[in-house]
Amino acid sequence: MEKYTSYILLSEDLCTGCGLCARECPLLAIEIKDNLPFFFDTCVGCALCVTICPVEALQVKSNENLHEKLTIQCDHCPVGCLIAPDHLGACKRYKNESGRIVNAQLLLLPEDTDLQEHYREALLNIPVITAVGAGSTYPDYIPAPVAAEKRIDDVDVVTVVTECPLTYSSMLFKIDTERFIGEETAPVKYRGAVVGHVTTEQYGSKMITVGGINVMKGKNRLKAVRLIVGAGNHEPVILKVEGGAELELTAGQPPIINGQPGEAMKISCGAAMMGIFGEKLKDLADEIIVLDGDITGLFSESHVGRGFGFTWSGIIPKGKYSTPGRYFGTPGEGWGGTDIHDPVKAFDLESAERIRSGMKLLVLEVTGTHAALLEADEKGNFYPIPLTSEVKGIRDLIAQNSQPALTSAMYFGGCGGSARAGITGNPVKLNNAVHSGSVKLTVGGVPAYVMPGGGINFIVDTGKMQWRSFSWTPTPAVVAPIEYTMEKKTYFEIGGHKRKLLLLDEIIRSRKIRKWENKK
Repeated sequence: MEKYTSYILLSEDLCTGCGLCARECPLLAIEIKDNLPFFFDTCVGCALCVTICPVEALQVKSNENLHEKLTIQCDHCPVGCLIAPDHLGACKRYKNESGRIVNAQLLLLPEDTDLQEHYREALLNIPVITAVGAGSTYPDYIPAPVAAEKRIDDVDVVTVVTECPLTYSSMLFKIDTERFIGEETAPVKYRGAVVGHVTTEQYGSKMITVGGINVMKGKNRLKAVRLIVGAGNHEPVILKVEGGAELELTAGQPPIINGQPGEAMKISCGAAMMGIFGEKLKDLADEIIVLDGDITGLFSESHVGRGFGFTWSGIIPKGKYSTPGRYFGTPGEGWGGTDIHDPVKAFDLESAERIRSGMKLLVLEVTGTHAALLEADEKGNFYPIPLTSEVKGIRDLIAQNSQPALTSAMYFGGCGGSARAGITGNPVKLNNAVHSGSVKLTVGGVPAYVMPGGGINFIVDTGKMQWRSFSWTPTPAVVAPIEYTMEKKTYFEIGGHKRKLLLLDEIIRSRKIRKWENKK
């Protein structure tokens, strides 16, 4: 039977009938009829339609009166889907089964593993020699400069190495900070030249990518190569984000943003902070806001606050509504990486009649750097009051759990000609062996993550490498130390160059050798 739910309100005069809500509804619970959305009873009030409506024609209605007695609210995430009997939530992971929320999916167990085989694989994770200082060979069909064999326990291990020029390469900087560095896609300059851009932010970290084949063959290719090599060798590099910050970045060190060192990386978004510290927050104030440039949290509206008996205070934080208790923040140089510098301006009074004299509002931010306790007067205006010892305690606890700001420099590369033909005359066999795991790829002795699909595309943390593992050629190209480690039988199976294979002891006697020093 078709019927409207009581969860979403429609302003018909605003609706344009674009149909976006119907197309994106995860449960296909919306149909456009006569240019207006019609909601079926499979709607769970997830409010995705509310948050994506381009004209804000939809809004969430109070969920206090459920449309069926057996409809219950799922509490497995902040969305709080209201699920009717025998229906799924928006994520399709949970179901209302006879008035209980149950898993709708089966639990998957891994296959039994061969521990002995895993031991053999573990031996291959560390190369018997690195490519740093190994040199390279050219043209591609000439065998790689070093192919070393060593017997470890009962396993014959082979590592083949080359310092390989890679034009298809780039660097990803992970900058652990809540501070604003610039808009996503903003160009990034090095010594005045555009060499990359700000890319998608990840949890608690800003991201910048530089290089890539289109930059490497463009007019700024030399600067991009020298930037990547310098950063990979742990040298400080200075970048300028167009319309954003100036950054001094050194792998393994705190970022310097507009001349000021980054201090902390947030432990979670503002909304998640409610769940982490909810037990300690609940007695500190009548309402709590945790400011975050990504997702600001509102305690009374969140499922955590409701679980502790809070009812909505009439206050909403600055930002765009996402789901109950979660508001998308506006990035800036203020508290928690928002554009808010004064806690009194961190919120609006959506329902002023709910504000009472003496009501207390606690405003925190995600790194524990700032906290403010506000109190309402008889006119409903909030003013700062001294922090209590309990508030200082939670502020300090958040700060203790915030990790130090850090810069990571991750090198992306693709193994092409000499990096493959120097090992075997049939490169696709090497590709397949790397993807199957029978050949392990390391870069400068550090295990690399090999991306799925064709080719051998990898990413590696340069912060774990020896000093000055990278160099460059005037091609220009980044010269990266590439190592392939495998069992001897695998080397022969993929067509490895047998005549090049030498025992490690022989190589040590014939070459000047330095030992790996694990730098902390």
